[in-house]
Amino acid sequence: MVSIIGGGPIGNYTAALLAQKGYEPTVYEEHDVIGKPIQCTGIATIYLGDILNTLTEKVPKDFTINIINKTRVFSPNGSFVDIDLKDNYIVDRTLFDQYFARIAQEEGAKYVFGKKFQTGNYSDGKWKLQFNKGNVVTDTVLIGADGPFSSVAKAAGIYGKRTFAHGLQVKMAMKERIDPSLVEFFLGNGYFGWLVPEDDRIARVGIAAHAKSRDYFNHLLKQRPGEIIEWQSGPIPVYNPQLKTQTDSHVYLVGDAATHVKATTYGGIIPGLIASETLATSIVTAKSYEKLWKKRIGKELWTHLMIRKILDKFSDKHYDTLLRLVNQDKIISAISEHDREFPTKLVPKLLFREPRFLQFAPLLFNPLS
Repeated sequence: MVSIIGGGPIGNYTAALLAQKGYEPTVYEEHDVIGKPIQCTGIATIYLGDILNTLTEKVPKDFTINIINKTRVFSPNGSFVDIDLKDNYIVDRTLFDQYFARIAQEEGAKYVFGKKFQTGNYSDGKWKLQFNKGNVVTDTVLIGADGPFSSVAKAAGIYGKRTFAHGLQVKMAMKERIDPSLVEFFLGNGYFGWLVPEDDRIARVGIAAHAKSRDYFNHLLKQRPGEIIEWQSGPIPVYNPQLKTQTDSHVYLVGDAATHVKATTYGGIIPGLIASETLATSIVTAKSYEKLWKKRIGKELWTHLMIRKILDKFSDKHYDTLLRLVNQDKIISAISEHDREFPTKLVPKLLFREPRFLQFAPLLFNPLS
């Protein structure tokens, strides 16, 4: 009845939820192993625990590598501000993806590996799905959880206009010992960087940028030297609020395939999992999927996008000013309380406590500011 293209965490979570509700979804994964290759930083905010309450009582230790509770945010000139966080989970992305797949299978979902979706045709209320090696499958509901360049979106004619950042990341043995409870973020004109610790020696170091990603990445590695253990890279979709995510022919897009990604930090785990919940509800109740997910996370993703549009016009001087304003107890406490996941709760408090943040608003409309 339901074909899900893509065995990442979003597709697997969707399969688990639908299977719990009595459906028999089939997940088609183009690779032979769930969770590989890795194309994600693997950091999730405290809200992961709230989501997993639908499957278990707590965040499982078998995929949790580390828990961090503070961040250090750097401006281009090297100045920084320290902010306490609610617990953030550093996950092993392979085990994380496999956890959701295991739950889905236990609930009755079926998995088919080594099958790459190519295209599909809709006729008489059914989709005829074509895979590599000539395989053909017929189904009534088609879910695209197949990433930024979604073949499902293309087959359904809803790929739309998309823009991407390019992510580069390495797993490194750091030259110097690091604080395992501290994640570092690096702000700059045209890029966003990070150092995510797995322990006091191993870290994931990377950047996301729309251009010159290799230059920014090399600059970051000079600041945080170490021995590279593993390379990871991939495109990161930028949220497009105009994108269609469902059709009358029962096609649904979720996760990266739907650009459900925070444009500020380019993280998509939590928004994608939340969208999965609304998708399962939509299929069961026949309510509009787009209305459901936009009600849950639409305003949040839009706010992240507007912040990114402003940040993309920042000069180094703007970033220095931003960090000076942030480096006040009244601002740090607000950020610590609300974290970065839901900016519609955070931004009004920041503006109320520090109206000088409004000086950046004209950048949204004036490219010459």
